[in-house]
Amino acid sequence: MYGFVVATVDATLVPPRSDRPYEGMLNITTDITPMAGMEYDAFGVAGATESREREALFDRLLERAIRYTEAVDREALCVIAGKKVWSVNLTLHLLADEGAAFDAAVLAGIVALRHFRRPDVSIADGEVIVYSPDERVPVPLACHHMPLCVTYAVFLLRPKTDEERSLLHAQSRTAAPKDEGMDVDESKDSLVPVDVPVALLDPSLLEQTLAHTSITFVINAQREVCVLDKAGGAPLPYQTILALLGDAAKRAAELAKLVEKALADDASHRIVSVQ
Repeated sequence: MYGFVVATVDATLVPPRSDRPYEGMLNITTDITPMAGMEYDAFGVAGATESREREALFDRLLERAIRYTEAVDREALCVIAGKKVWSVNLTLHLLADEGAAFDAAVLAGIVALRHFRRPDVSIADGEVIVYSPDERVPVPLACHHMPLCVTYAVFLLRPKTDEERSLLHAQSRTAAPKDEGMDVDESKDSLVPVDVPVALLDPSLLEQTLAHTSITFVINAQREVCVLDKAGGAPLPYQTILALLGDAAKRAAELAKLVEKALADDASHRIVSVQ
């Protein structure tokens, strides 16, 4: 991942929404400035329209990846039904977009939510009592699962020989189909080579710009596909998409293990005795 993202989380007690009295809230805010890259500069080369489109796409994908996938149990954020719930605010600051920034943003957001601790509360005579960390140990958020993002930049290359084709398939993360790679030209009764998709994991900004297309998966450690996004670009055969999906599942499982280990190490350093 080449993106640099800082994530912050805070929580406040607020009245619930009238249509969801038993659920808390998870709000996601992104802070993208021209410092992240000239692509986000409204007065730069990209222009205001393209800059806003990039920001809107970034916001929409984050909402789909974290909030719409129910990563956080919003019912567990309810304190008094119809009166008080926790409103959790996740803010993501994109400092630099050098490629796969969305992957970094989802990872930073999920780790921040898993690491966050809200104040413990109790209810007395219908009133909510909020305890400071000195009085009671803060409580972690209840999370259903941990969605993680994996992005590929895909190049469509046309080999000149069978040896080049085998080399491309060996270097690519896309599986080499048995009967694909050759289209029959009936007029000449000969085999004509077709493009071979070569996928790059965690592409840099230059690789994403030069690629024929890109595809993004949001998937958890249980191999459940939460989001599949492919906005434009060259079409891909379904065999390629399935091959990349399998590779993305392995990558998500590796990231999940790293996150769990980092959280466990941090928790071990925060253990304090309570008298």
